[in-house]
Amino acid sequence: MILKPLVAEEAYGPAAAQALRGLAKAAEPVIHRFVADFYASLHQTAQTAQVLNRLTAEEFTHLRQQQAGHLLMLLDPDLNAAKHRERALAVGRIHAQVGVELPWLIEAYNLYQQALHHLFPSTDAGKQRVTQRILDRRLLLDLESQGTGYRLLADELAKILVEIQQSIHTSISAIDLYRAVVDGLCKVDGVVAAFIGREGKQNHLEIEIFKGNRAQPYLDAMHDGVIPRLNLNESAAEGERGPTWRAWHSGQIQVVDSYAHDQSLSAWAATGAAMGLRSLAVIPLTDEAGQTFAAVNVYSKWPGFFNAPERRIFLECLQQPLSLAAQRQAQGRVIDHHQRKRFTDLLKAGHVLMLYQPIIDLKAGRLVKVEALARLIDRGRSLVSPGRFLPSFGSDELYRLFETGVKQVCTAQQAWQSVGLNVTVSLNLPPQGVGDARYHDALFSTIEQCGADPAHFEIEILESHDIQDTNIRDRFFQNLRLCGIRIIQDDLGSGHSSLLRLESMPFDGVKIDQGLVLRAAQKEPQRALEFIYYLTHLAHALKVPVTIEGLENPGLIEAATILGADYGQGFGIARPLPADTIPEWTKKFHLAVDITQPKTPLGALAGYLLWDRQLSSLNHWPSLIEDFVGAPCMVQRFIETTRPADPVLQDLLGKNHALALLCTSSRIYQRTRQELISKLSAMSQQQNQE
Repeated sequence: MILKPLVAEEAYGPAAAQALRGLAKAAEPVIHRFVADFYASLHQTAQTAQVLNRLTAEEFTHLRQQQAGHLLMLLDPDLNAAKHRERALAVGRIHAQVGVELPWLIEAYNLYQQALHHLFPSTDAGKQRVTQRILDRRLLLDLESQGTGYRLLADELAKILVEIQQSIHTSISAIDLYRAVVDGLCKVDGVVAAFIGREGKQNHLEIEIFKGNRAQPYLDAMHDGVIPRLNLNESAAEGERGPTWRAWHSGQIQVVDSYAHDQSLSAWAATGAAMGLRSLAVIPLTDEAGQTFAAVNVYSKWPGFFNAPERRIFLECLQQPLSLAAQRQAQGRVIDHHQRKRFTDLLKAGHVLMLYQPIIDLKAGRLVKVEALARLIDRGRSLVSPGRFLPSFGSDELYRLFETGVKQVCTAQQAWQSVGLNVTVSLNLPPQGVGDARYHDALFSTIEQCGADPAHFEIEILESHDIQDTNIRDRFFQNLRLCGIRIIQDDLGSGHSSLLRLESMPFDGVKIDQGLVLRAAQKEPQRALEFIYYLTHLAHALKVPVTIEGLENPGLIEAATILGADYGQGFGIARPLPADTIPEWTKKFHLAVDITQPKTPLGALAGYLLWDRQLSSLNHWPSLIEDFVGAPCMVQRFIETTRPADPVLQDLLGKNHALALLCTSSRIYQRTRQELISKLSAMSQQQNQE
């Protein structure tokens, strides 16, 4: 008898159902015996036993029951092809996730096929062959669909890896980078939680970003003391040296195949098991010296999940590029996820207040503009400064903050104009906003709705990030300038980017980093003032006006004015003010700085540095030096107006000028020069302390 080839659909339907009717009942004890014998044989082989030993007793019993149920399904007369493929595909994905290798599955189905053939009645050879062929076809389709599950899982993993790596290369803040990573990790089928943390107080891992439906309850248990926090201290007790500790100190990826069986996780095992955490991988992020600065913890609902070769490779492919990308980003201070959530919740609720810090024309002594500075309104109406909340914000939060700020600024300008005050407002634009259409639309739509004049707006661009696509950047800036909005580079000299930006980008002004200015009042007045001098003159050479931030006292205000800065801003002029107080402050404010007659030691020091610079430029004209040195300098004028007079300072100045007539390059002149600078610096510091 010759049988026709059997197509997949003929393994199902009425004819197949008729052939299989009643077979399942007879096969059930055979299948259970086969499953028991099969798993017993697996325990005899080291590689397969390793997979089974990851299971708890309850999980192993459940596995056997599920396997028997799936094999019985193959004998179901009412099974159809679509349902079969769907079930087999799901089973294949599970097998792949727990570490069952495909060759083991093929061998198991071969043995199962042999066991089933003994069930068929031998009275009707033709019917027996048809039944065998139906079951063989179902077994092949089952194996094929499970193999598809393996392949799809591998394809998905590769796709997610590409997505994460793209995010690694395109994220322009640490928060966005970490969010993209945990979001990507939780797209992996089988992953139920992921978080990233850095070392915080008392050497514990502070969790900053997390994702996954099991992450929040697990972290809450840690926060509430149900389970220990993750200790990173090198001298941690043995019971605290879990996989996170090992990854942190070794710089190597750590994998735990079974949460329940790993002794180093005993303090966390019960809680983890109750939440369905079955395996764990920890990826340490390391710097160029091999020191760990952050850790990525990933949890799966399947035992042995991270031990499969493709997932091992996945983790290894993440570690180095993620470490490098994270190092490129400004990490900021460590803020745990509870604090981050508190700040983002305040922003979402609209608890934002814009304050306005006056910026004055140092020569004219009058208000020219204000900088809008955001504050979050916390419980009890207390204000949270940007230094505390900005490190918690990613791109979306920064955009929401900008959008809210623009609306408040336009409202403030309307109120000022109603009392006859037309003042320009300077708004901070995060680097992420350059070229982002959302920022452009938020700015111009709000200006249009309020009927505001774009010429009364400035946009400050932080120097903390290089914009990669210069075409997008240039178009963005061009649109702003065409509408009359000026562009200011903020924090010039903060060290994040090249000064070449001044020449390559169309800035209408620059602001010198207040950190440099504040150092002038503290440890290194000379170095800081010289830096300010050079940056100011560099900007002026490019016809760009300069604003000095951080002017906290009269000495700094005077020094900045003498060094040639155009505008000034700082607590010595005014703190950030509510919008409704700006008109009254403007009426009362008065500033008069005589750049030829310093009244503070720091102003005198700035004058001396200018004098010394001018003296050096006369080296090629010796005949001019005597007249120059003989003329009263700013330090002399300062001495003459200081009461009581300082004879030490007068003596140092006299020696310095006398030696200047001989040779400015001599060691003795340079020594008196430094002594004079040190004396003025000490006087300035003493004045600040008073």
